[in-house]
Amino acid sequence: MTIEIINHTTRPTKIRNYGTSRYTDLNYMESEWDAVWRKSWLLAGLVSDVKNTGDYFVFDMGREQILVTRTASDSVQGFYNVCQHRGNRLVSNERGNATNFRCAYHAWTYDLDGALKIVPYEERFAAGVPCEERSLKKVHTEVWDGFVFVSLAAEPEPLLDYLGPVVDHLAAYRFADMTLTEDQTVHHRCNWKAVVDNFSELYHVDFLHPQHRRMVDCCNDTVHLFENGHTGLAVPGATVNPRFPVPDEPTDIQSAQLQGLGLNPDDFNGRVLEVRAAVQQRKREAGAANGVDYAEFSDDQLSDVWQYNLFPNVILSFTPEHCWVLRPRPHPSDPQQCYFDKLTLLKLAPEGAEHTGHSRPERDVFDHLAIISGEKTMTDTIDQDIELLGGVQAGMASQGFDSVWLNDDEMRVQHFHDALDDLIAPK
Repeated sequence: MTIEIINHTTRPTKIRNYGTSRYTDLNYMESEWDAVWRKSWLLAGLVSDVKNTGDYFVFDMGREQILVTRTASDSVQGFYNVCQHRGNRLVSNERGNATNFRCAYHAWTYDLDGALKIVPYEERFAAGVPCEERSLKKVHTEVWDGFVFVSLAAEPEPLLDYLGPVVDHLAAYRFADMTLTEDQTVHHRCNWKAVVDNFSELYHVDFLHPQHRRMVDCCNDTVHLFENGHTGLAVPGATVNPRFPVPDEPTDIQSAQLQGLGLNPDDFNGRVLEVRAAVQQRKREAGAANGVDYAEFSDDQLSDVWQYNLFPNVILSFTPEHCWVLRPRPHPSDPQQCYFDKLTLLKLAPEGAEHTGHSRPERDVFDHLAIISGEKTMTDTIDQDIELLGGVQAGMASQGFDSVWLNDDEMRVQHFHDALDDLIAPK
């Protein structure tokens, strides 16, 4: 399997451009549903939400709903959330624990393995009820590092083959050991691909996110391009952007990082570019005492921010201590809308969540206008992205704009759309 690693000393493969109808056209949306959403592995949720027998959650994906549960045989399994009698949605709660699944319409009841067990007045069915045939319809379900993936395809390739080298690249982070601390969903007025595009390039960062120049070096990032449309990005952290004058004193963000590690920011006056190495060294020295094992990480990983996009719609932005799971989901019927999820995972203190009284946060659902008004926040950076992407979508629908024009820094955007084209319009 080919991995292409690109930094600012190398050149990407040839960049080509694509039209805007893929963001606005209903026919394209239909093609996308058949070729992408019904064929790819999709991140449905967290294993931590189905820890115990009978735990379940419902995954909304476009026009489908998938019911994921921990079965009586202690496996994680997804089913279409549809009663096999008259098509009613079987489970209406977002998550919970059940001993069985009973349809509210006519009380057909299924066990945790999806088998149809109870049919009221079964004798009234002249042709009988073939319970095995009328059990819940399964979807392919696999687990990787704390994440539950489902596929609606008839015979998908194994999940680990689909992810390929990404699995080895991310093994040290152990996302399964992190704890969910925040769960947010914003109803956004843009196509889901506009969100993926936004998190596939750094070209916009200097202009839209000025705070980043105080904490990361977007000039010396490294890009990874994988088969199946996956991409990766490593951005040097605990430093400053060399496109701008290097300050005499550590920035506010660097100072907070140093203080959090017991280091004095004043010691780095005139030595701002040495902060990154100091953070790396101090983390490695203090890791064991803080309950974080850094043995499997390189020095760069101790300070840098990695972001991996898993095709089609998962963005993981992470350090050894945290992970944001960002997931834009398509609207069921309107290509100019989507739902954008942000799950925040943290590696908690050594005593763990169970001993600190941590409980799963409720999902907070709101409209993008709540971000724009300041009523809600998904962090300054993501708020800035959300405020802007509505304008991107409006431009995509304008008759005054018919195609994008990408540069070398947007190679991950191109790689993503190449993968889309390979599925929707294969050569």
